[in-house]
Amino acid sequence: MAQGLLEVAGSIDLDQFWPAGTSDADTTKILVRVDKHSFRFRRSEAHPFRVTQAFEDAIVIGKRGRRPAVRDSGVIVVRLQGIDAPELHYRPGSARRPKDRNARQNEIFFEWNYEYRQPLAESSTIALRSVLADAGPSPAPCIVRTAVDSPNQVFDTYGRFVGDVYVTLGAKSFSINHWLVASGWALPALYSSMSAEEIEGLLAAAAGPMEVGLGVWKRLGASGARFDWDRRYRGKGAVADARADTGSILVPKLFRRQSTWAVNRRAEMVEGTFAAYLAARPEGCYLTKEFLEQGVEASPHRRLDEFVTPDGTVTTLPGDVVFQEEPSMLRGSDGREVRW
Repeated sequence: MAQGLLEVAGSIDLDQFWPAGTSDADTTKILVRVDKHSFRFRRSEAHPFRVTQAFEDAIVIGKRGRRPAVRDSGVIVVRLQGIDAPELHYRPGSARRPKDRNARQNEIFFEWNYEYRQPLAESSTIALRSVLADAGPSPAPCIVRTAVDSPNQVFDTYGRFVGDVYVTLGAKSFSINHWLVASGWALPALYSSMSAEEIEGLLAAAAGPMEVGLGVWKRLGASGARFDWDRRYRGKGAVADARADTGSILVPKLFRRQSTWAVNRRAEMVEGTFAAYLAARPEGCYLTKEFLEQGVEASPHRRLDEFVTPDGTVTTLPGDVVFQEEPSMLRGSDGREVRW
């Protein structure tokens, strides 16, 4: 588990959030002040914070190619660590490359390849924007923190900075990751890149809303076998209506895979049940209890499909498993591995 801590000082433009913008409740753009004081790192609690220029001109190499660590105009894209809010706009990918699709598959795929959303996706996004607005005028000041030991651990395979975003409301600083979970707007989504302290903190935040069935917990329980074709992203500028934000929720991580399975099955590019689809594309994970005791050495490794029955029933609760984080590499402008 990581002993070091990285901090980034920045601000959040509130107009990026739906319905004014397109950001949802768990991925946001942090406008980082890219100067010599933006990034600070300490190796352990016994060490002081020191400014680092490790991310200047650095490139993240991951699953989707190469991305600059700090993007145009001093922006880093932050994945709110350890949480999953309902999807606001997820567009399924194709199971086959364009050149491998026949005319019928191509036609059906594009006919149904919308951006799909989940119940409470709109409401959770509006709730987050509201609490950020209470913290100050846009752009709202923030600090992003993540427990890491090396620069290679900071960004995920999609080039997103993975961490907790802290804002100040009155005299109190708080993590919006924890606030979303504690308020019932998001579920724990734990990864092997997290420290034991980070995992335990989120599980504690989820305990109360889970016990009383608050927000997403009350709606949790949708079947992976049944996909709602009518619930689509309504785009920027749509009028929010919390009363219409109803329905059951599948764990967002599974929803993303379910929507891809459903569209590709309709387009005759995959066959079989959702459970079979998952089994054919195994993803590693650990039981949380075992991971907290043994870290990445926990045995046996589990697979995501083990927790979905043939009829689409999900047999585990969010927070009971820790997913394996896909790797990324951070390289400097000279092509060498970035170090502190």
